[in-house]
Amino acid sequence: MNVALGTNIQSVVNANPAGTTYCLSAGVYRLTAPLQLKTGDTLWGAGPSPTSGTMLSGAVVATGWTASGTNWYVNGVLPAAYTDSNGQCENNVANLCRKSEDVFRGSTQLVRVASLADLGPGKFYPDYAANRVYVRDNPTTATMLVGRTRTALPSGGATDVTIRGIGVRHFASLSQAGAIELGTRWKVFSTDVSYNHALGFKIIGNDASFTAGRASYNGQLGGGIYQGDRFTVANVEVDHNNHQGLYWVADWESGGIKLTTGATGVIDAALVHDNLGIGLWADGQAGDPAITNSLEFRNSTITNNSADGIRFEISSNGKISGNTVTGNGCDLLGRRGVTEGGLYDGAGIDVNSSVNVEISGNTVSGNHNAIGGQERQGRELHLQHLRVIDNNVTSTRCANGFGLGLTGVVSNQKADRPEYWGHAFDSTGDNLFIGNDYRIPAADGGLAAKRYAWKGSYMHTWSTWIGTDAQDAGGTAVAIP
Repeated sequence: MNVALGTNIQSVVNANPAGTTYCLSAGVYRLTAPLQLKTGDTLWGAGPSPTSGTMLSGAVVATGWTASGTNWYVNGVLPAAYTDSNGQCENNVANLCRKSEDVFRGSTQLVRVASLADLGPGKFYPDYAANRVYVRDNPTTATMLVGRTRTALPSGGATDVTIRGIGVRHFASLSQAGAIELGTRWKVFSTDVSYNHALGFKIIGNDASFTAGRASYNGQLGGGIYQGDRFTVANVEVDHNNHQGLYWVADWESGGIKLTTGATGVIDAALVHDNLGIGLWADGQAGDPAITNSLEFRNSTITNNSADGIRFEISSNGKISGNTVTGNGCDLLGRRGVTEGGLYDGAGIDVNSSVNVEISGNTVSGNHNAIGGQERQGRELHLQHLRVIDNNVTSTRCANGFGLGLTGVVSNQKADRPEYWGHAFDSTGDNLFIGNDYRIPAADGGLAAKRYAWKGSYMHTWSTWIGTDAQDAGGTAVAIP
């Protein structure tokens, strides 16, 4: 069924049975409320291009601007004042991430400021009490948009939905919520979710897939996966999320994709880059403790993310294989203080207080650290049965010199603490590095460089690592120019 531009899509859906295919034209469909599809429906657009494809937009066009000194303002485009307490913001005083109505001048997103006094070119100030938005740049020479609708496509209990060839932009999603929510057996492909306030997509049902698409320039995360079993995310680009750095970069749900609460499935052939946050992050009991390799990150390129490239934290039965992991964690954003860049700060691949994780066949170089395991006190799980096998590691620091280029395991468990668990380095912990190949710059000391961490020390050389530490049987290390 064809749905022409300007038509209320929800009215058409309401008038037709479940299982209908809706074909959308090229152009912009503005949603003033979430679009609730029915079980078995297909929503088919003309492609995700923002210039020639089909776009679902959550923004209103703001007109009727008034000049006020050096500024301009418009009334009536904001909701009543509210608080979104879920978000942890990079600036935890102003907490700018907790308001979701973003402003766009044409295709350019403006920068939110905390007060009228902070206003300047390229910025906006939302005054919720007065229901007024202020900008500095003349708004009468451009199309001005204000994101208002929270969600484009909620699952709402509908199953077996297909979304194809659509762009989804400018939705005022609250922290931890997605512009698209994928329910059970939803298939979303050739779809671009970008410039939404919090998450681009969020998988909340079983057997759902997000493939051959892009999630970029969203305010918090490209995507999230919550509880969904047997999900597939494949052949996607996830980039430049949390691009304004409003959400805490180093250690909250910001960056590429975060998975949690029993999520199982695979991320395959993804390009995850330039996110202000972690690239791929499993946390909070992701994975299934009863199923080997229940959560896989494979065959992907993870590069230039501001925190860890891959973090597997408080989760079970994961496999991280065949990835190229470069240039991650190479700035100090979100660290709330300069540190030496040791393994407690993470790594290109970082496994933290997790059980039964295999890291194999990856190529790792130029991150603030290489491959690390952490045993953290007070966690629900311990670092156990970690296997780091047959990886190719170039033990270089970041190009800007940040980090230590380390590989190994660290623990902050201490015997004088009630939660003491002192097994990260013994047979109970059973954490082993096997057959990895290392390349170490001669300028950093080559084989004499201190690039390995074990039993409380960052100061181990290759000879100590394969000797006293008894790691990397069958592995090699060479000095490189």
